[in-house]
Amino acid sequence: MKKIIFTAAIAAFLGLAFSSCKKASNDVTAANELSADEKNLVKSAGFNSNWAEKTADGNYLIEGDMLFSKAQLASLGNFTPTHNFIVADEEHYRTNNVVSTPGTGTRTITVSLGAGFPAYYSTALDNALARYNVLNLKIVFQRVTSGGNINIAAANLGTSGGGCILGQASGFPTSSGNPSPGFTLSNSSCATTYLNTVDKVDEVMAHEIGHCIGFRHTDYKRRASCGPGAGESAGSIGAVHIPGTPTNVNGSYNSWMMACTNGNPIFNADDIIALNYVY
Repeated sequence: MKKIIFTAAIAAFLGLAFSSCKKASNDVTAANELSADEKNLVKSAGFNSNWAEKTADGNYLIEGDMLFSKAQLASLGNFTPTHNFIVADEEHYRTNNVVSTPGTGTRTITVSLGAGFPAYYSTALDNALARYNVLNLKIVFQRVTSGGNINIAAANLGTSGGGCILGQASGFPTSSGNPSPGFTLSNSSCATTYLNTVDKVDEVMAHEIGHCIGFRHTDYKRRASCGPGAGESAGSIGAVHIPGTPTNVNGSYNSWMMACTNGNPIFNADDIIALNYVY
């Protein structure tokens, strides 16, 4: 059985048929259901309002892997969304905000890995950062032991919609030009049973770092890599098409920023064009 990762602003919701990952009952559905106003809030922020639920602490879990407070969702709807995008099956997009870089030289972004992960996650992070750095971009990633500009935290994130949550995002670059502060990867047995190789973890980490520095899903408009279902909107965070990347590619789901990934940790030729254009 082919397994795919349902990734959104962190590669993260896994709809596997593991019995251990299934919900025992649907008793919590009513408590988690959003009101009409809350659905409008989610929609105005540019996300799928039909795939959202309220968590026990009053936050909002969007599309199985993005966790926002009400204030964060409201802030994403405070300005006019971009219209600079082309509707197609596969392209490359960035958010309105990206990480600021100097006119000459490079900017170093530190990345740290929290405690609580299997040992091979450390190797996977080193590999992901090396793949970025070999491209000689204007941003350079540097591994630090703690307190990184991008921090990867460990937590048991449980399940959503009967599937295993692999992680949750912290958002996109700030208006001041800094990367998102990081993301959380689940260290539950359900999550690590799927993320059981260095390559799979490398892929997920590189994808989530991509969100932290301002890349949207390559197939954000239709989420074609996940099969039939609702896409995402540009929203106020923006979905700006990156020049030089395809506008009519069909059936190729190998981009590192596809919504659902395939376990292959590579940057394809168009990914490299997008990364070099933005950074």
